[in-house]
Amino acid sequence: MSPPTVLLVAAETAAGERLQAALEQAAIDATVRTTEPERVDTTLLRTATDCLVVPVTCGAMAGGHLAEAATGLYPNLPVIMYGSEADRGDHIQAVADDDLGSPALAAAVGEALDRGETMAARPVSRPETILATMFERNSEHLFVKDTDRHYVLLNDSSYAPPELLGRRDEDGLPAGTAYLEAARGDDLQVINDGTDVLDVHEFSPSMEKHLRTSKVPWHDETGELAGLIGITQDITDQRERERLLRQQNERLRKVALLAAHELRNELQVSTGHLSQIDVDDEHMEAVESSIDQLAAIVDKVVSLASNNSPEFTPEQLRLSTVVWDVWSSLSLETSSLEVTSDRRLLADAESMRLFLEILLSNAIEHGGSDVAIRVGATSSGFFVADDGPGVDVSPPDRVFEAGYASEKQNSGFGLYIASRIAKEHGWSLSVDDSEAGGARFTVTDVERPD
Repeated sequence: MSPPTVLLVAAETAAGERLQAALEQAAIDATVRTTEPERVDTTLLRTATDCLVVPVTCGAMAGGHLAEAATGLYPNLPVIMYGSEADRGDHIQAVADDDLGSPALAAAVGEALDRGETMAARPVSRPETILATMFERNSEHLFVKDTDRHYVLLNDSSYAPPELLGRRDEDGLPAGTAYLEAARGDDLQVINDGTDVLDVHEFSPSMEKHLRTSKVPWHDETGELAGLIGITQDITDQRERERLLRQQNERLRKVALLAAHELRNELQVSTGHLSQIDVDDEHMEAVESSIDQLAAIVDKVVSLASNNSPEFTPEQLRLSTVVWDVWSSLSLETSSLEVTSDRRLLADAESMRLFLEILLSNAIEHGGSDVAIRVGATSSGFFVADDGPGVDVSPPDRVFEAGYASEKQNSGFGLYIASRIAKEHGWSLSVDDSEAGGARFTVTDVERPD
């Protein structure tokens, strides 16, 4: 029978040799192996371990956090923390000595090994090696959290560095952001309700990345809910391609509406002149028929250009995610955006992005490059408000009319398209004065996901 294995967290293998010598000096039959701090989780998957030894600090990582992750994977794994400032926890035996050759540390290891077998000492299985390889080599962000939302298994990615192992998101990422609060809410939904959260589109302002995340419940070997398993994918490039296509489609839509608007005006002028001609022959009838056909074509163009997505499939969206997604594509330096509150809603993703792009662009167009914009949730929808000059037209809802423009360089179809998108979703869109004296667009009757 092979001797038990003691896994030591250390940056260099020489540290393991010092602990090995101390165990031999104390006549403790055990084999010491070392692992780097950021690889504790996958090493435990690959190595039958009878006892884990961690220093108080491991570079940017803390021994207590590594112990949290290790016992999250294997609850009955004995953990010993050594160091002059070692704190004792429920699952940690502390040795207040910085020396790996300390007789006290060797004795603590011997006592831990005498306490009996741990699940972590099981023979390594092929599925565990597959799982370890996935976490070591996969470019996507893979993670497992316990019921307290601590990372117990985590691969190295730009979204969550290995320093978060054994910690929560808020312990190492910028606090107080809508993105972080929404992610926390998703975690709690999976952990508390045991339900899946799939294909959630997110935008992280701190990383300037568009992400797609899925989380599912993790049930342990007894069938009890032990936490969650998740994956986050970087879809920034995909979002950029979609944004460019969306902008192109919007330009084409506006060109079509503007051309139809001008043609309709000219046809009305032609009809007016024809009504003044008192001639009744086949040539006049042909002209009138041609004008009627042209008017029908114009109506068809307006109808087609106005319908952004007449047959869409609503999906779960997060208001803050779509807002920051659109805002990042506008490339602004002096304007400011504040998302005051967040909510989930059901909408067509592309239509929702175009809708918000129109409202945000409208605020910048009328409020100037230094306009301050606020977006937030209401009980029945959401609002977009600014501190610009406001809406100087009576009644205010005239701004939603096709072709209405307060400035000559404006086509007058942006807000008209926004109103059509709102109508397609069954929303009510209105405009009024904001608290800052600018314009406030309010959307109501917005459906929430079940």
